[in-house]
Amino acid sequence: MEVVLRAFPPGITQETLTQLLEDTRNREELLQNTIRRFEQRYGISLKALEARLDHGEGSEHPDWEDSIEWRNAIETLQRTRVMRSLFEWLLRSIVPSLTS
Repeated sequence: MEVVLRAFPPGITQETLTQLLEDTRNREELLQNTIRRFEQRYGISLKALEARLDHGEGSEHPDWEDSIEWRNAIETLQRTRVMRSLFEWLLRSIVPSLTS
Protein backbone atom coordinates (compact mmCIF):
# COMPACT_ATOMS: atom_id res chain seq x y z
CA MET A 1 0.00 0.00 0.00
CA GLU A 2 2.75 2.46 0.87
CA VAL A 3 4.33 2.01 -2.58
CA VAL A 4 1.03 2.85 -4.30
CA LEU A 5 0.42 5.89 -2.10
CA ARG A 6 3.90 7.23 -2.86
CA ALA A 7 2.88 7.38 -6.52
CA PHE A 8 0.07 9.83 -5.72
CA PRO A 9 0.63 13.58 -5.65
CA PRO A 10 1.37 15.16 -2.26
CA GLY A 11 -1.71 15.47 -0.09
CA ILE A 12 -3.58 12.60 -1.73
CA THR A 13 -4.29 10.02 0.93
CA GLN A 14 -6.72 7.17 1.40
CA GLU A 15 -8.94 9.57 3.34
CA THR A 16 -8.81 12.07 0.47
CA LEU A 17 -9.84 9.39 -2.01
CA THR A 18 -12.62 8.20 0.29
CA GLN A 19 -13.97 11.75 0.59
CA LEU A 20 -13.76 12.28 -3.17
CA LEU A 21 -15.67 9.03 -3.66
CA GLU A 22 -18.37 10.20 -1.25
CA ASP A 23 -18.51 13.58 -3.03
CA THR A 24 -19.04 11.88 -6.39
CA ARG A 25 -21.81 9.70 -4.96
CA ASN A 26 -23.54 12.81 -3.58
CA ARG A 27 -23.11 14.57 -6.92
CA GLU A 28 -24.60 11.57 -8.73
CA GLU A 29 -27.66 11.69 -6.49
CA LEU A 30 -28.12 15.41 -7.08
CA LEU A 31 -27.80 14.99 -10.85
CA GLN A 32 -30.20 12.03 -10.89
CA ASN A 33 -32.73 14.13 -8.98
CA THR A 34 -32.33 16.95 -11.52
CA ILE A 35 -32.86 14.52 -14.41
CA ARG A 36 -35.92 12.96 -12.71
CA ARG A 37 -37.41 16.42 -12.15
CA PHE A 38 -37.19 17.19 -15.88
CA GLU A 39 -38.56 13.76 -16.84
CA GLN A 40 -41.54 14.35 -14.55
CA ARG A 41 -42.06 17.93 -15.71
CA TYR A 42 -42.08 17.11 -19.42
CA GLY A 43 -43.28 13.49 -19.39
CA ILE A 44 -41.01 12.74 -22.35
CA SER A 45 -37.35 11.97 -22.89
CA LEU A 46 -34.77 14.69 -23.42
CA LYS A 47 -34.29 13.43 -26.96
CA ALA A 48 -38.02 13.87 -27.64
CA LEU A 49 -37.98 17.37 -26.13
CA GLU A 50 -34.96 18.34 -28.23
CA ALA A 51 -36.68 17.02 -31.38
CA ARG A 52 -39.78 19.02 -30.53
CA LEU A 53 -37.70 22.16 -30.04
CA ASP A 54 -35.85 21.52 -33.32
CA HIS A 55 -39.24 21.58 -35.07
CA GLY A 56 -40.12 24.93 -33.52
CA GLU A 57 -42.47 23.48 -30.93
CA GLY A 58 -42.18 24.77 -27.39
CA SER A 59 -40.83 28.04 -26.12
CA GLU A 60 -37.39 29.48 -25.57
CA HIS A 61 -38.22 29.97 -21.93
CA PRO A 62 -38.42 27.63 -20.10
CA ASP A 63 -38.30 24.71 -22.58
CA TRP A 64 -35.06 25.61 -24.35
CA GLU A 65 -33.24 26.52 -21.12
CA ASP A 66 -34.53 23.36 -19.44
CA SER A 67 -33.28 21.22 -22.31
CA ILE A 68 -29.81 22.73 -21.93
CA GLU A 69 -29.79 22.14 -18.17
CA TRP A 70 -31.17 18.63 -18.66
CA ARG A 71 -28.49 17.79 -21.27
CA ASN A 72 -25.77 19.20 -18.99
CA ALA A 73 -27.06 17.08 -16.08
CA ILE A 74 -26.99 13.91 -18.20
CA GLU A 75 -23.49 14.56 -19.52
CA THR A 76 -22.17 15.53 -16.09
CA LEU A 77 -23.73 12.40 -14.58
CA GLN A 78 -21.90 10.26 -17.12
CA ARG A 79 -18.55 11.91 -16.27
CA THR A 80 -19.29 11.68 -12.54
CA ARG A 81 -19.92 7.95 -12.86
CA VAL A 82 -16.53 7.57 -14.54
CA MET A 83 -14.90 9.49 -11.69
CA ARG A 84 -16.70 7.34 -9.11
CA SER A 85 -15.46 4.20 -10.85
CA LEU A 86 -11.92 5.55 -10.85
CA PHE A 87 -12.02 6.40 -7.14
CA GLU A 88 -13.50 2.98 -6.33
CA TRP A 89 -10.76 1.31 -8.38
CA LEU A 90 -8.02 3.35 -6.70
CA LEU A 91 -9.35 2.57 -3.24
CA ARG A 92 -9.62 -1.16 -4.07
CA SER A 93 -6.06 -1.13 -5.35
CA ILE A 94 -4.64 0.37 -2.16
CA VAL A 95 -7.05 -1.15 0.37
CA PRO A 96 -8.49 -4.42 -0.95
CA SER A 97 -10.33 -5.07 2.32
CA LEU A 98 -12.61 -2.01 1.76
CA THR A 99 -14.57 -3.84 -0.94
CA SER A 100 -14.62 -7.27 0.69
